[in-house]
Amino acid sequence: MPALSPEIHQYVCRLARQLDAVEHGGATPLVQQAANFLNWSPQTVYRHLKAAAGWSSGRRARSDKGSTSVSSDALATLGAAQREAIRDNGKQTLFTTTSRGMLEQNGISFGVSNGHLNRLMRDRKLNVAAQRVATPVQQLSAPYPNHTHQVDPSLCLMYYMKGRQYIIRDREFYKNKLDGMAKVQFKLFRYVLYDKASATVVPWYCEAQGENQHNLFDFLMHAWGEQDGRLFRGVPRFMLWDKGSANTSAAIKNLLKQLEVEPLDHEAGNARAKGGVENANNIVETQFESRLRFEPVDNIEQLNAAASAWANAYNANLIPHQDTRLRRAGLATSTARYDLWQLITADQLRLLPPVEVCRALMASKEQPRQVRPNLSISFKHPAAERPGTYSLRGLDGVNVGDTVQVRALVYGDNAVQIEVPRYDGETLIYRVEPETAFDRFGQPEAAAEIGAEYKSAPRTEAELAARTMDAKAYPGMDADEVKAARSKKAAPFEGKLVAHSYLQDVELPTYLPRSGTEIEAPAHAQAALATAMLDATEAMLRLRAGIGRNLTGDEYTFMTARYAEGVPEDQIDALVHQFTAPAEQPMRAAGGLRAV
Repeated sequence: MPALSPEIHQYVCRLARQLDAVEHGGATPLVQQAANFLNWSPQTVYRHLKAAAGWSSGRRARSDKGSTSVSSDALATLGAAQREAIRDNGKQTLFTTTSRGMLEQNGISFGVSNGHLNRLMRDRKLNVAAQRVATPVQQLSAPYPNHTHQVDPSLCLMYYMKGRQYIIRDREFYKNKLDGMAKVQFKLFRYVLYDKASATVVPWYCEAQGENQHNLFDFLMHAWGEQDGRLFRGVPRFMLWDKGSANTSAAIKNLLKQLEVEPLDHEAGNARAKGGVENANNIVETQFESRLRFEPVDNIEQLNAAASAWANAYNANLIPHQDTRLRRAGLATSTARYDLWQLITADQLRLLPPVEVCRALMASKEQPRQVRPNLSISFKHPAAERPGTYSLRGLDGVNVGDTVQVRALVYGDNAVQIEVPRYDGETLIYRVEPETAFDRFGQPEAAAEIGAEYKSAPRTEAELAARTMDAKAYPGMDADEVKAARSKKAAPFEGKLVAHSYLQDVELPTYLPRSGTEIEAPAHAQAALATAMLDATEAMLRLRAGIGRNLTGDEYTFMTARYAEGVPEDQIDALVHQFTAPAEQPMRAAGGLRAV
């Protein structure tokens, strides 16, 4: 077979790539098009495809070989339609029978049975079940107990009325579509806390018309506070929950800031982000609430007492004839949850202040304070008897005169949180405690003694920046010399900074002239221009400049006689021409001839 030219070889290789990408049945038209273009037979095209490009019609099997003639595009459209009809809770509402009928009415043909379509969808991971697990899950860990708590509230299918427990059966629940629950004024909510490191479970119940921040506050006080007979207690560093209205309320956010707890919100509906507490809810429902059907309690107080007793036994692996130890791949042996929680250290266990203090802190607001000349602020902490002085020396971004936001914190010696706005819109956050070292006269012990020592205040960020810039603008000068140089208006940078003269050397490109449209002046403006008159003195100066000498006596006599009331400005050029003309020609003045 003769060798192909480089251009034809490239064409054949490009054709091979197109044939690999084409859908089943689309290769023949491409080959025929190439045969017409090259004036070859289709068989010759196939031979050169194999010899020059190594392509073979049997080299790449069809994606649907042996199973279907349905195009990939049609299958993807079918899968997309079903995927778009998934509810927020993950329920599939559109199936192949319905979606296939809709799409065929829109010109998309399938040509196989619904069962065959379902098999093809499964094989290509286009079905809803495959898409539910399409996103990989990132495993999370907590380095110690009370590092991260997960909280999740749920509406229970149980309520109390007139000292009696009622449980809505599943058949009633679905039959009435929550109509029964809607008639119950005070519904029962279950709150569950899950400690990520130890897997400790803490349940709590309350009656309310709906989920709100008051119930959440009471639950956090119960879960984090010390309870009789319960080992678990303490405030976490991080709180992971969904973006519920109670969780994101200003009051709860304020409480968490005071307790130095950082809330971590996950996307609504993404239960896997807090799978620990989701599983804990299921444990409480199946292993505790299932018992209430056989031994009811009369009110919410009895319910919480029973739930607390069950949780203690469950976390300690003390439920008779039941193994409730935690099993994890990384644990050598199954371990009770309380045994893992007891690995917490003293510095990791942050005890909850009294509920009254937490309630007061939750209602408190950030307060603005202006930084004083000595880089300090005054603030009265709720736990202090009088205002304290908080030094902000050495804190980046803090300058004299700045306004900072101050918030009281629970932990520490009347500690406060200082928020400083940064240049880029972000906020710098510092934790500061008040000055406590004073002499017997009430003066700070850190202050410099007059006549004995001199302590310069630490330079702020702005001062350090100013010092750096001064060294650039006035090299080799100290602060006093810089100040003197500025007062004398001395050129900075030793006068060596070229600021504008270089613009004179800029060569502008040659631009094509653009034609324009002249604006006609109004008639009154034209008349004013036509009658513009120069007085005798100005006219003589203009004429002397034009002829390059003083006027002669005859010329002066002519001018004073002819233009006694002034010289029209538009006559100056004509007069210059007459005064510089040869002497034998008579002088001409505008409006007529006049001999000198």
